[in-house]
Amino acid sequence: FFDEALHGLTQQGATSFPQAIGLAATFDTSIMHEVSRAIAGECRSRGIRQVLSPVVNIAGDVRWGRVEETYGEDPYLTSKMGVAFVEEFEKQGIITTPKHLVANVGDGGRDSYPIHFDERLLREIYLPPFEACIRSGRSRSIMTSYNSLDGTPCSASEWLNNRWIKGEL
Repeated sequence: FFDEALHGLTQQGATSFPQAIGLAATFDTSIMHEVSRAIAGECRSRGIRQVLSPVVNIAGDVRWGRVEETYGEDPYLTSKMGVAFVEEFEKQGIITTPKHLVANVGDGGRDSYPIHFDERLLREIYLPPFEACIRSGRSRSIMTSYNSLDGTPCSASEWLNNRWIKGEL
């Protein structure tokens, strides 16, 4: 059993918290821990064992229709908020799934649009939040993005999935 839980469990009667971008605007990871702990508790009470959350994509273009689901444009803040979110779920035995590896937004804010980023840009800006969620937060799952990276679907990228995730992380 799994569900979405970006700012609350997406089920009737569950608590709805501010969107991720609003929580990130506080720059307060202790608030993120409290919110995440509450959401995780509601998930456990309903038998949810995995959440397809959080979105740790970098929101570099405000035209993208999913900016509110992110923690913003800063890799450091996104990493800290992402870790605060996943830690509380993982402590309660609920699998977290940071998404969408690696960048789900392309030129002009288009969702799931092909990207052409070099390795340096990926490592400095787009990958740190995923690495933090896995290494520090102990996320046990990850969701690839729907787009392609330099012409290869992210879900089929040898470099991304085998060398970076499995080899380095």
